[in-house]
Amino acid sequence: MLQYLDTVIAFVVILLGVSLLITVLNQMISALLGYRGTNLLWGIQTLLSTLEPKLKEEAEKISTKILSDPIISDSIFSRFAKDGSVLGWLTKRWTLASSITPQELVRSLSNIARTMEPEKTTETTNDREKPVDLLKGVLDSVDPEADRKVKMVLKTVQGLSSNATMQVDKIVQELGTTMQGSIGKVETWFDTIMKRTSQRFTLQMRIWTIVFAILFAFGANLDSFEILKQLWTSPELRASLVSERETILREASVVLSVQGGTKQIAGPGVPFQILGDAMKKLIILEKEATAGLGTVPKLNNLDEAADWLRKNLKGDEALKEKLAVEYEKLVLTELSEHAEKIKKDLAKAGFQLQIVKSCEEFKKLFELLKLLGILTTACLLSLGAPFWFNALKTLSNLRPSVANLTTKTTIETQP
Repeated sequence: MLQYLDTVIAFVVILLGVSLLITVLNQMISALLGYRGTNLLWGIQTLLSTLEPKLKEEAEKISTKILSDPIISDSIFSRFAKDGSVLGWLTKRWTLASSITPQELVRSLSNIARTMEPEKTTETTNDREKPVDLLKGVLDSVDPEADRKVKMVLKTVQGLSSNATMQVDKIVQELGTTMQGSIGKVETWFDTIMKRTSQRFTLQMRIWTIVFAILFAFGANLDSFEILKQLWTSPELRASLVSERETILREASVVLSVQGGTKQIAGPGVPFQILGDAMKKLIILEKEATAGLGTVPKLNNLDEAADWLRKNLKGDEALKEKLAVEYEKLVLTELSEHAEKIKKDLAKAGFQLQIVKSCEEFKKLFELLKLLGILTTACLLSLGAPFWFNALKTLSNLRPSVANLTTKTTIETQP
């Protein structure tokens, strides 16, 4: 029984190791392509287009202006958003803020409406409403459900007798708690749109996971059936992988930013521990330039780290920009080093990722049984590192009980 369990554990160790490599690649893709900012841009654009369909043409321009504003954007490159230089075009994705509150959004929309007002609207015709009027209409519109509740409360208050002062105060307090000081359509729809934005971001990362799973399965000739056969017939390989499970779990905790054992608190973004390690390396490499930065706080994402760096660095904008770029390179280097460490851990346990190089090897991948085994691996890898992390934790906790049961059974069966 223990042999069966160890075979499964060893197999899961391999799947987790490869899945972690895929996760690191996802984190690099997310950072390099600025997926959080571009998805937030899509969310605000969708919000404006939904509340006022006539603003559809202007929605992207307004959304970009909001998220690129240095007051809102947590990107070190936000100041390049206002010029038409090549650098501005190249850093467009990085200029976008990765988070915004409904209050910040409303204030930004109000500011844009004020700046649009004095502009000459020669391109707008008489039969077409001006964008500034449409934007003001969105800001001034009241959510129907909120309006209904207010009218119900007012009607109730008007129907009360003059000696029901305490009851009136209670109703007003309940109204304030329910409405939280805001009944605008923008605030009401904000949470709904942000949920869709988060789902869109997750779907993009999911697609990348599936793509990388297929590439790894075929590129490294990862045949599930063949791997299981090797693990079953090779006690040394199986025992080596089982003994390395704690090492892989520790590395997974870093890459997945896991706290409390099993709960994943970070999405496909860069883990906070890697962000912190990269910041400490930057301080060591640039002692003079980073003097006075102070203690590095817990950094939740790359944009937040760049924003903290920008606010606490002393010196001109050119120096801040230089150090921010250097920091981002260090983050990518840290991710690469973790990926290399995972590969070494698997190699130490006896499992090598062999890349398919020759045409003959490539042709063999499409033999029926081997193709089925590789596709099975791709499907298993697409489940993601968090799934295999939890699976390995569960199997590791189960192993001592099975080992004790096996030992007890062996002793009882001996004459």
